[in-house]
Amino acid sequence: MSCEETDVQPLIESMDLEHSFMHVLDELSGHLEQFGEERQGGEEGQDDAELLDNDFLAYPPANMPQTEEWEWQEWNKPEIVRFTTDPDRMLADNVLSQDQCDKLLELAKYCKEGDGYQRKAPHTYNELFEELNILDAAKKSQEGEVVPELSQLYINASRRSRDAIAKEFNLQTPLYFSYTHLVCRTAKHVVERRDLSHHVHSDNCILNEATGDCDKVPPAYTWRDYSAIMYLNDEFEGGDFFYAHSTKDLSPEETVSPKCGRLVAFSAGKENMHGVLAVTKGRRCAVALWFTLDPNHKEATFSMAEEILHEIKTVS
Repeated sequence: MSCEETDVQPLIESMDLEHSFMHVLDELSGHLEQFGEERQGGEEGQDDAELLDNDFLAYPPANMPQTEEWEWQEWNKPEIVRFTTDPDRMLADNVLSQDQCDKLLELAKYCKEGDGYQRKAPHTYNELFEELNILDAAKKSQEGEVVPELSQLYINASRRSRDAIAKEFNLQTPLYFSYTHLVCRTAKHVVERRDLSHHVHSDNCILNEATGDCDKVPPAYTWRDYSAIMYLNDEFEGGDFFYAHSTKDLSPEETVSPKCGRLVAFSAGKENMHGVLAVTKGRRCAVALWFTLDPNHKEATFSMAEEILHEIKTVS
């Protein structure tokens, strides 16, 4: 064997190894491209983690009805405002169209007296509180009392809000629904009001006003991580949402006036103490949403409502 042959053989072996390696890379690249196309196309039954990967402007998520009204057109992309006082606060306008607000207000006619709380209500007695949770809306559609399109809109609007929040706060893990309900508060005939519609509170801890401490202990909903209110109307007086200065200063720091399509969202802890000013005239309606990062506390009734509406669609 010559010296030249001895020197060339390792080079040949190296070239063969490189060729094999490039072949593997080509196959892997093909699989990744196919996977990306499947993810982009979307399939019914995607879980929350997959939905969060969708581009914010590519609404609706794959398991929403693919109708034109649920695409972000240039004119109805949400206008995002971040509050300068706290990085964990946001406001988005144009989340819903006027027609969508009107349809959800039509659904609000089926609200029943009560506020959905399993314990003592934190609201004033000077207003009438009515609510409709997402499962009850779906059941009413199942029973023929509510047209399915209204209940489906309720679900779609809630998902749109959830996805906007996850995008804006740059969340890296799935954001699950914790509780969702459509709630209206109507002013009673009280001449002078000095109370609040909803007292100042945090959504995941219990405030001790004497010390300013806010403890994450039961009966607080300690698993809640983010909260949001999606407003449907402004044909009332009063009822502004506000952030308080701190746990020790509960006076309003920033106020937000409700209107159709406006979404207010924030982290649910003591950093965002908040309340609602008295509704002095008319009826104020909104979809209130709470979210969690803990899958053990996700809202089972939301999935149940989706299943009911899917069955209705399948049968019809």
